[in-house]
Amino acid sequence: MSYLIPFTEFGQYLLFSLLAGHVVLLFVPENKRPNTLISKPVLLLCVLGIIVLTFAPILQAILYYKNSFGLLSAIISVVTGFQIGRAWIFLCLFSLCLWVTIYVNGSKFFRAQWLLLMIFAIGNAGHAASLTYWPGIVAHTIHFLMMTTWVGVLLNVGWFSRDRDNWPHFLSWFTPLAMVSFIIIVISGFFLMFFVMKSGQYLNSWQVPYGRMLLLKHISIIPVLVFAFINSFLSKQSMKLSNFNPRPWLRAESIILLIVFFSTGVLGTLSPPHEVSSGFSTRDKQTWMDWLLAKNITLFNQVELAPTVPSAFLMFISLLFLFLIFISFKKMSPAFAIIFAVSFILTIYLGLMFSVTIRI
Repeated sequence: MSYLIPFTEFGQYLLFSLLAGHVVLLFVPENKRPNTLISKPVLLLCVLGIIVLTFAPILQAILYYKNSFGLLSAIISVVTGFQIGRAWIFLCLFSLCLWVTIYVNGSKFFRAQWLLLMIFAIGNAGHAASLTYWPGIVAHTIHFLMMTTWVGVLLNVGWFSRDRDNWPHFLSWFTPLAMVSFIIIVISGFFLMFFVMKSGQYLNSWQVPYGRMLLLKHISIIPVLVFAFINSFLSKQSMKLSNFNPRPWLRAESIILLIVFFSTGVLGTLSPPHEVSSGFSTRDKQTWMDWLLAKNITLFNQVELAPTVPSAFLMFISLLFLFLIFISFKKMSPAFAIIFAVSFILTIYLGLMFSVTIRI
């Protein structure tokens, strides 16, 4: 069951983003955005999908306690006694209200209201809320809201738009929105990170899988910024060419953002550094493969960066891949840019891992 959780987390992020982008575009005048069309059945299925997918961690908890307390007692205990269970009940209520509002073609203001309450329920069920209640809820809610808003508009315009009309007008408001969203995401992300690890322990967290996945998530944001620059500024200049189609590049950016989403989903299944026993250790000889997979590692020693020739070479290669994303614009298909972005993530990750030394 635990192996399915990252995919259910990824699925709910995707569905929330589609709904968030749909709601945001409802508030934008038609002459300031491309024509987009998501059918009512798809929107209704998104709402129902969120209810199903957000139940996965609750089901995992129920199955965990079933043998000790019995199935019925486990269900009642998890749903009514656990914070994540109570949050899911409220999420279901708000989701049903949103479903009815969409079904009857209700007001965009009601759609926004129910969606915001659903996102607040997600923040209430987050790990940060269990550590520091209100600060955790606020940070998680804001982080989730801005991420789904940014990705949601990209998904709606990139995948569901029927033309490229009003593109300059679209960029005039979406570029500032994306910039503000990114700044807020970074600030709230730092708050969330310091809820689960002590300040100054970022490098040391690389000794456990949670720290590695957090590093991959942060690395994945770098090519997102490159695509954002291309779509916000370079594509605006290219729109003067009659044969340029900006939508494939928006799709490429959204795909890299979905990689960030999946990394976030995996993080939800891993134990943060503060939950890992500091007494765990191993005497087995550690290989580079053990280090890359976070196996056979003595935890909570001091991690330092000590670049080597192989690590410097990998870092240099990663920068070349990043540069190739720019080169691929106008000269290659966006598919090549996605390949270069993924290659950048992998090579810079390996470069950093090969730069690490552990001081006992």
